[in-house]
Amino acid sequence: MTAVAVRPPWHPSQLLVGNASLVWLVPGLAAVAVLFVWPITNLLLVSLDGAVGTKSPYLAVLTEPIYLRVISNTAVSSLGTTIVCLLVGYPTAYAIHVLPPPWRLVVLLSVLFSYAVGTMPRAFSWIVLLGDRGLVNQALMSAFDLREPVQMLYNQAGVIIGMTHVMLPFMVLTLLGAMARVPDRLVPAARTMGAGPLRAFALVFLPLTMPGILAGMMMTFIYSLGFYVVPAVLGGAGQTTTVMILRDLTVGQGRWGIGAALSITMIVICILGAAVYVSLARIGEIEEH
Repeated sequence: MTAVAVRPPWHPSQLLVGNASLVWLVPGLAAVAVLFVWPITNLLLVSLDGAVGTKSPYLAVLTEPIYLRVISNTAVSSLGTTIVCLLVGYPTAYAIHVLPPPWRLVVLLSVLFSYAVGTMPRAFSWIVLLGDRGLVNQALMSAFDLREPVQMLYNQAGVIIGMTHVMLPFMVLTLLGAMARVPDRLVPAARTMGAGPLRAFALVFLPLTMPGILAGMMMTFIYSLGFYVVPAVLGGAGQTTTVMILRDLTVGQGRWGIGAALSITMIVICILGAAVYVSLARIGEIEEH
């Protein structure tokens, strides 16, 4: 006679036995739902219920010149800041990377010290430096015998300089993390195979730091989309950004529908930027390997 196994009654706690690791996701998922999903959903609902005359808010954002110009200003400032941060940050990070450990620590601490200064003092310090009688203009006029000072305030150049000052440490630290993961023996091995210093750097070291370059560019670009203080202090009327006009639309005029639509548009731009990063970095392939 064959014994028949009797299955014990099911209990909800059995879900936790095979999926114990999922329990640790609950607090994070709850925080994301409350602090991100719900506010964004509410923002989307507000944007759908705020017609601008006979236009929908999204049609107004995508067709009216004032909003297109503001989005363009924001994108140009963010992209310019990203490019300048990469061009300045990569040599800086590489110089720190090749320093002896004691000096590397000193320079790294000087980079981290910039976090102790707020954005507002940094922005106003550039007014002193870039003004018509500022230190930079005095140096340029003396060096190149200029009769008129170079206009570096209240324009796109001033905004990019100020935003670069804030975002450069993020780029440097991201690149340093990528460079630290490159094995030290690879470049010398390329040199022993006959490659010169520049060729070994371009064909071995640089490609291996590409994930850090992409991550730093994505983070700098997306963070730069939300700047308010720097464009307001260093930019002119032609450098109005989305954050500045959002404050005027919502707090100043009470036009929450168009403000919400503009916010959702910027969120979509951020998501597209993140999607481009994931595609270029091939994160899916990394996970498979």
